[in-house]
Amino acid sequence: LFRSAIHTVKFGVFWEWIRNSQPANNNTNGNLNVNAGNSNTTGNEYADLITGTLNGYNETSFNRINDIAYSTYEGFVQDSWKATRRLTLELGIRLTHFTPWADRTGAGYSIFDYSQYHSTCTPLQYCGFEWHKRVNSVPIGGFPTRAMFFQPRFGAAYDLFGKGNTVLRGGWGRYYYHSGQFTAGLDVAAGVQTVGLGNNVNNVPLMANQLDTLNFSTQALSPAAVDSKDNKQPYTDSFSFTVSQRLPWSSLLEAAYVGNRSKSLANSSGAGSNINLVPVGAMLASKNGGVDPNGLTANNFRPLLGFSDLFLATNNTYASYNALQVTWVRTKGRYTINMNYAFGKAMGIVNPALDQYNLANDYGVQSANRTHIFNAAYSIELGNPVRDKIAGGFINGWQLSGITQLESGPNLTGIQGQNFGMNLNGYKMPGTTFNVSNVALLGTPNIQLNPILTCNPASGLAAHQFINPNCFAIPTAIGQNGPSVLPAVYGPAFFNSDLGLFKNFEIKESKKLQIRFNGTNFLNHPLDRKSTRLNSSHLGIS
Repeated sequence: LFRSAIHTVKFGVFWEWIRNSQPANNNTNGNLNVNAGNSNTTGNEYADLITGTLNGYNETSFNRINDIAYSTYEGFVQDSWKATRRLTLELGIRLTHFTPWADRTGAGYSIFDYSQYHSTCTPLQYCGFEWHKRVNSVPIGGFPTRAMFFQPRFGAAYDLFGKGNTVLRGGWGRYYYHSGQFTAGLDVAAGVQTVGLGNNVNNVPLMANQLDTLNFSTQALSPAAVDSKDNKQPYTDSFSFTVSQRLPWSSLLEAAYVGNRSKSLANSSGAGSNINLVPVGAMLASKNGGVDPNGLTANNFRPLLGFSDLFLATNNTYASYNALQVTWVRTKGRYTINMNYAFGKAMGIVNPALDQYNLANDYGVQSANRTHIFNAAYSIELGNPVRDKIAGGFINGWQLSGITQLESGPNLTGIQGQNFGMNLNGYKMPGTTFNVSNVALLGTPNIQLNPILTCNPASGLAAHQFINPNCFAIPTAIGQNGPSVLPAVYGPAFFNSDLGLFKNFEIKESKKLQIRFNGTNFLNHPLDRKSTRLNSSHLGIS
């Protein structure tokens, strides 16, 4: 720390070492899946279990030990500069070097090298996969390492009239952070084998009694790796502008624009991560001699044969938040009050697996978004109205405190997977015997089939209804699909008000007795939790 008349400079260094060691939890005993939406289903999931009609199966040979660690090295300098009597500037920068997650067992994270892939290889040869123990030049963490990440920050505070009553403040800063713990790419290097089967194997519906006779060594594997060309780390740019105004009654009013933008967020599935997508249209009946697409094996249409979905851990997703925030506070005398309101919107990649060909199609309002948020917290000293010493000991000195919260509802379309678990069982494509599905209409399993919008689903609502089911229709024509991300439809609001009344009785200098009466949701306000759950029976299709 260095301080002068106009500068206060802080500088320092930071180091941390993070380790995570635990066994993996894959399905070593196998995992049978049934689904009433399966094209081969009996129409009842319990009946599917009894008859052995499967929607999928996956099994892993063994669970490895995930023993991984990384280090962070940082240096920073920050200057608080009193540029003039009315203007203060904050200038700073943080320099960071991250090491990737490293496999402490010595095998390393696997990467994928297209030049080493050959379609003649068997799946268990893992053609194209490389890792440190197999190829010494591959980094132990798989990812390349950038020497330095630069995180500049600056801010300013300006006393508009020079009296301290009206102050303008604002700033911008970049903040890098290390990706959270992940294990994509460790299985292959450790020799773990995972097989995932769909509801058809070699054009034959998958039945439980097939599992004893299947040659798993020839089945497509679903391994993962890390992106050997990605040296990015997630970061957030945070920015704000605030006007602070002192008001009568010793209170303060602040109005602010607050925003942030996050980029290079971690992604281990879906768009930009899956390098083995089934080409759009490849599985259509018209391109396969009129065969029912639902009976085809998707892995036979992938560019990297021998593998199913092949995910590379990478950093390519993004999000943003923008809000108007207003605060009024009073912290003097018998009354302590804090009231705040936010009008904001949180956007981001809802699910990168919705449209695995176009990440931008997966961007929308996040499920956690709350458009309006209001909070009020207060504490009031009720004073000493009684002068009698005995009576005053019971009546005087009580305090009243409470919290009131009001929030608009969540985005329901972000909670229900965008297609609301649309049950397509029994719906046929016109003029065919084919069941409606993403492979039948779009020719690929790598784009989710979504309902068609016929009107605004937030309009024409009945009491206690938040989504109009008549605004959805099931797609039935080749190439037809609804939007990857449905428009935001908000559910029931949240309201709560808690109240407390308490008094402290002093027993002696070091001990006090407190009597408190609390009322949780003391207004007994009910929450409207009735909403519409959509499935095929709600979509108005016959």
